[in-house]
Amino acid sequence: MKIIQEDKFADIMKDEVEPYLHAHCRECYITGAREAEQREKAGKLHVKFYETDKPQGVIIISHGFTEGAPKYDEMIYYFMKAGYHVCMPEHTGHGLSYRLTEDLSLVHIDTWKRFVRDFMKVCHVAKKEYSDLPLILFAHSMGGAIGTIAASWEPELFQKIILSSPMIRPLTGNVPWPVTVAIAQAECLVGRDAKYVIGQKPYDGSETLETSAAVSEARFIRYHEIRKRRREIQTSAASYGWLLASIRMSWYIRYYGWKRLTAPILLFQAEKDAFVSVRAIQKFAKKLQQKGRTSCEYVYMPESKHEIFGSDDETMQVYVEQILCFLK
Repeated sequence: MKIIQEDKFADIMKDEVEPYLHAHCRECYITGAREAEQREKAGKLHVKFYETDKPQGVIIISHGFTEGAPKYDEMIYYFMKAGYHVCMPEHTGHGLSYRLTEDLSLVHIDTWKRFVRDFMKVCHVAKKEYSDLPLILFAHSMGGAIGTIAASWEPELFQKIILSSPMIRPLTGNVPWPVTVAIAQAECLVGRDAKYVIGQKPYDGSETLETSAAVSEARFIRYHEIRKRRREIQTSAASYGWLLASIRMSWYIRYYGWKRLTAPILLFQAEKDAFVSVRAIQKFAKKLQQKGRTSCEYVYMPESKHEIFGSDDETMQVYVEQILCFLK
């Protein structure tokens, strides 16, 4: 499959891809999973379903931290052209899905299990609706953690798993991991779980290509401009509750979850990743290859940053071809 070239990216996305996706999309809201630990009613999750002709399967996308559905338009287009329905939910606290805080810049969660249970609720709806088709996971960053745990809780849910720069363990800047853990636990213990993590700030539209997780200027600019126009995808910061949730998801995956995975895995690691631990990804893959219950194909992507799907044309071509080959 020939990917969209950067020099014509904006025009092709506007004139061809967006009309195509709009014509094949239906949006809905799915009630999230009821949390046993919480008394309030479950919230509504925003989900987009994209349907293609003669589908071979259903790809469900588990997006990353602070992201919204429009970031995946290009990948959704490729998946559909390759013969797959696509299910694009927005995680709790993101996009048009329900939130636990009124601050649209802040991603806050009370328990990491809410992320996973809500995502699995959407997966079960997709599985029921397309019961004759295999369900495939495509998961990036934070979504990689959520999707991996979902696959470990219900090993038969996905027939194949694609992990792109998964958050096996988040990077914490210049703060050592044990110190980060201690801070997150302490802040949540004293009731500051819904406060901004120190150093985080509300959305101000100041992100640049250089500070972003993308390499391609054309791909970065498109989403950046969409984000400036739509408040619901201007999430940009983590609460201490989210930080503690990311730590606990990391613990679960590294010590328990990996042992329960059974679906074949394709795992991509970006060379210049500044958001998740490359070492943790490598150790995760090695454990699966040596002691796991499934296969794990590990792909190193040179010159790419955290968002491999935001790379230059050459890298994107390799990336998409690897994925489609794995799916076949």
